[in-house]
Amino acid sequence: MFSTICLLFFGSFFCWMNTSKRIAWADRPAFLQTLHGHVLPSRYLAAGLCLLGTILSVALLGVGSGLFSAVVLMMMAGSLSVVFFPFRYFGVREILTIYLVGVCLELIF
Repeated sequence: MFSTICLLFFGSFFCWMNTSKRIAWADRPAFLQTLHGHVLPSRYLAAGLCLLGTILSVALLGVGSGLFSAVVLMMMAGSLSVVFFPFRYFGVREILTIYLVGVCLELIF
């Protein structure tokens, strides 16, 4: 469940960052290219993903610790995407692979 919450926050931050005019992204995936042209729906999607991640975090951990963890996870997703984005270390395939490994580890342990 935690890996899904992290993926939601990471996707939320990426959708919001995708609307920026200052970021040059030549090899943008097709779905993000479509969202790039529609700024308002992209920001609504980002807010919805963030809200869904917060709701899942609160449902899993309780109100106080859920809200705190939502803030921490959002800061983590923002920091990772800002640090790793210019170097092109992670693409969609790598992020989904890390997510699937996280889900498998959560199910095993």
